[in-house]
Amino acid sequence: MLPGDVLLISAFISYLGSFTKPYRVELLEKKWLPHLKKVDKTIPMSLGYVGANVLSLLTDDAIIAGWNNEGLPSDAMSIENATILCNSVKWPLMIDPQLQGIKWIKNKYGKSLSTIRLGQKNFLEKIETCISKGTPLLIENMPEDIEPVLDPLIGRSLIKKGTAIKIGDKEVEYNPEFKLFLHTKMANPHYKPELQAQATLINFTVTRIGLEDQLLAEVVKADRPDLEDQRAELTTQQNEYKILLKSLEDDLLQRLSSAGDDILGDSALVENLEHT
Repeated sequence: MLPGDVLLISAFISYLGSFTKPYRVELLEKKWLPHLKKVDKTIPMSLGYVGANVLSLLTDDAIIAGWNNEGLPSDAMSIENATILCNSVKWPLMIDPQLQGIKWIKNKYGKSLSTIRLGQKNFLEKIETCISKGTPLLIENMPEDIEPVLDPLIGRSLIKKGTAIKIGDKEVEYNPEFKLFLHTKMANPHYKPELQAQATLINFTVTRIGLEDQLLAEVVKADRPDLEDQRAELTTQQNEYKILLKSLEDDLLQRLSSAGDDILGDSALVENLEHT
């Protein structure tokens, strides 16, 4: 990966998640790329052209197909959001009025995901349990004013060389497998600057293209439910084929790279080639 590509990808993940698609395109193609091309010393990059998919180096068709099977909408905005969410170092805060993002998260993690709302009974105890056990945690309907007791959690302020975190007056053992997802239904929330620095804001608000697809699916479902069921089944099957193809390609490349001088003498490799 070239230095310019790393710069663009890092900037995209860090700063563009909270914006809508038009603003993302404008900042990338009309601000960042022209500026990078004007610098005195040329920065090597492969994505330095208008229309480039900056996040293409972080994902592939098989990964996207898996997300779609988990309920993620297939429009470009949703795929960008999922890529940002899965690659951000900071905890994601999803701006999700239509609940598309948390629907995907719930399908992705299934029964292992714990879901709470701030202010519910014993919510701090549930947070502490998830942290110590390494259980994925989704906090729904985050208000604009968040309790200060959660600042160390959201900011990931670890103590004791990264083995513990302080929640209120308690020191809780920190499991590295722990994942936190924050969610708000507000379309235009105004969070304090500290929170925006601690978390990665991701705008899951439905796009026009995504809404058109969903409305069309609802119309077909009402008029011809058999066709909608068939479409959903075929889409899932197509995504499974993409995942299988990527797995076969990776396995084949791994066998070729580890094969000796006599490739034809490797019966397992030959059988894999025939199967692929």
